[in-house]
Amino acid sequence: MVEVTINPKKWNEIVNHNNSKIYHLYEWGRLLNDVHGHKLIYLEDDKGVFPLAYVKSFIFGNRLISLPFADYGGPCANEKETADTLVARTEDVAEELDVDFIEIRSPDEKYFDIFEKHGFVRRDDYFTFILDLDREVEDLWKVIGRKNRNMVRKAEKNGVEIVEAKNKNDLGIFYELYLKTMKKLGSPPQPYKFFETIWNLFYPRNLIILLATCNGRCISGNLFFIHKDTIHHAYNCSLKEYLGFGQNNLLQWYIIKWGSEKGFKHLDFGRTRENAGNVLFKKRWGGELVKMPYFYKFYKKELKEREEIKYKGLSELWSKYMPEFVANRIGPWIIKQIG
Repeated sequence: MVEVTINPKKWNEIVNHNNSKIYHLYEWGRLLNDVHGHKLIYLEDDKGVFPLAYVKSFIFGNRLISLPFADYGGPCANEKETADTLVARTEDVAEELDVDFIEIRSPDEKYFDIFEKHGFVRRDDYFTFILDLDREVEDLWKVIGRKNRNMVRKAEKNGVEIVEAKNKNDLGIFYELYLKTMKKLGSPPQPYKFFETIWNLFYPRNLIILLATCNGRCISGNLFFIHKDTIHHAYNCSLKEYLGFGQNNLLQWYIIKWGSEKGFKHLDFGRTRENAGNVLFKKRWGGELVKMPYFYKFYKKELKEREEIKYKGLSELWSKYMPEFVANRIGPWIIKQIG
């Protein structure tokens, strides 16, 4: 494959002038390459871009993914003809690399028919909730519902306070919460370098991390990406012994109020799936349910179900029996294979 030199500034100019997500920015590709060594393939022309990552794994197969560790991917173009051309080039790359399949994560709806035209299979495993922030804070307080309002008041009564992360020390506090949460969920964690690189590449323009403290202890944290007019909820972590204090509700209300006051239009609650433990929590905030279809093109064995479903039993064993220090040591290697 001929290597193509990409101009990051030009790439991001195209991204910012189209319907795009933060994951389309050139910096997300840098993150994937710098932390996990994934080969980034940047397809572009003067009117559009299409970022892809080549993820190699003996466990899960070799894949082209747009994009790893992201809720969204696909082309970003101002004309459908451009997107069509970029999708065709993606197929050429896949055949050249002899991948097992291509996976496109929740592309813009206007490209759905293009993927179907090229023989991609649609899977509707995921969805999100998107809350309209373009209204008065008083109206949003009503929209979030009585249960959330009561939990926000409960958190304040319990002495929970919200602070914004300002430095790498705060990031380290967030990461310790993240490790405990991933162990509880039975999921392999990202290495600290993943979040440190996110901080270096995206803070403060495209990133806000909120920490909830109680009696001097950090008990919960949320990481949000900021892109154009949208706030995207990417990571939540908390100490299980403090569940019921209302801190997660207070964190969510804080970002809703903050986003509205700063002029943002939407809060995306992030990818989830039916029967996931966080569905009801996200649903109660009054956002609109939006499907997040993935598109696949299989060249070898077809992927029958998502990895998190296929390996559910292993996840439960990981949560219950894997020593925390072992999980933290081998988890980053595993998650690199998953993408």
